[in-house]
Amino acid sequence: MSRRTRQIIAAVLAPLALLVALLAWGVSSPPGASPDEDYHMGSIWCANGPIDGRCESTGEAKTRELPEDVVGAAACFAFHSDQAASCPLDEKALTPTARGNWVDNGYPPVFYAVMSAFVGPDLSVSIILMRSLNAVLFVGVLTALCFLLPTRMRHLLVWGALVAIVPLGMFLIPSVNPSSWSILQASGLWLATWGFFVQTGRKKIGLAVLAVTLMIVGAGARSDSAAYGVLAVAVAIVLGWRRDKRFLLELILPIILVVIAASLFLTSGQSGVLTAETDRGEQSVLQLIVANLQLLPQLWAGALGVWGLGWFDTPLPPLVWVTSMAIVAGVVFWGLKKGTPRKWLALIGVGAGLIVVPMYILVREGVLVGVGVQPRYVYPMMIVFVGVALAGLRRANLAMNRVQLSVIVGGLTIANSLALHVNMRRYITGLDVAGVNLDRDAEWWWNTPISPMTVWIVGSLAFAAALSAFAWIAWSRRSLQFPVTPALTHV
Repeated sequence: MSRRTRQIIAAVLAPLALLVALLAWGVSSPPGASPDEDYHMGSIWCANGPIDGRCESTGEAKTRELPEDVVGAAACFAFHSDQAASCPLDEKALTPTARGNWVDNGYPPVFYAVMSAFVGPDLSVSIILMRSLNAVLFVGVLTALCFLLPTRMRHLLVWGALVAIVPLGMFLIPSVNPSSWSILQASGLWLATWGFFVQTGRKKIGLAVLAVTLMIVGAGARSDSAAYGVLAVAVAIVLGWRRDKRFLLELILPIILVVIAASLFLTSGQSGVLTAETDRGEQSVLQLIVANLQLLPQLWAGALGVWGLGWFDTPLPPLVWVTSMAIVAGVVFWGLKKGTPRKWLALIGVGAGLIVVPMYILVREGVLVGVGVQPRYVYPMMIVFVGVALAGLRRANLAMNRVQLSVIVGGLTIANSLALHVNMRRYITGLDVAGVNLDRDAEWWWNTPISPMTVWIVGSLAFAAALSAFAWIAWSRRSLQFPVTPALTHV
């Protein structure tokens, strides 16, 4: 078998294996497991207004009646890590709730509207379909983007999307939490826009369509993603800047993207965050700034496993977050060996966003890190930061040797497998039960013949296969140094 044939097989295997790994995470937890999922499920069920048996009016503007298993999906296990997800709920009975987007329009409507198409009479089937869709969407869009980008930029997509994906990304991407789409936007928008400035012909048009799609996806899921999307577009402009008339014409796309972001941002109640004022108690602004600056790294580290998954009630062992943090820090540090003014300007801009955005919210709300602002709010910017840090490294393997690539693949494989096991254990029996065998003494699992151990083993091996395939492709092209075009001269 020729090297070219092996590369094609690896290129097909990698996204398929990644999809299987994400689907395993998608069934690793019950309905209601992600943060505030009762709110998001209620918003999905009521996205199309009152419907008999699904989302009924109560006569009060802020209250709806939904199926009891939707409203109380997490009621018995949220914040109780020793409690399995075996909540006795009636799927036919309706119960009132004021937890939903109809109360304050706090979120843009696009995510909820799309997810509502998969609402059916069976909660479990509906949730699995939604989670599967988001996993397919993530892999599908990034695969399409990979084919549309110039060859010399594809490795930035793979490295940027996967290096920091364990554990929070693996948990949230195949979920019904709007942060799933925020992660997708962060992984691809800056590269789709930058690639648009570089690419020609049909691929240029395809990248423009993908950029618009990703902006709608992100800004249509969370209002803060609208702001992050504008930041991603700014990064692309800095990296792709050219001094010619054609580039000025190409700036029409970023203008369209910003208009989309602004329009969706203004459709949600979260836009009030810019002007709202909160009583800060006895702490002065300076005291809050100083205190939160010292605590801020907890948010960044939280996305890599320092904070628990779910409702922060699934603590992960140090082997997960130490490994993830070490790999992310190492890859970013490695990327800093090459850079130009454009790259440094873009990197400083994203880095400033990682500080200024959470600091603004914390100081405005008068709270310290750990209250109000969660790691998933800043996680999309972390993904962009990692990707931009690697810009300028024109080899597919980032000029790493075989040992370095093996450490990254092995480390992320172990961290992902352990995090997946802990997450499944937490819901199957509760964390008061130990042991490798997830099938033993199970108190909760889906109504399927596929056992928990099968899901864990297949999911772990699939993620290992995806990483290995990507690493093999990178290593097989180690002698290639992609040519530099005028648009990439400075990065």
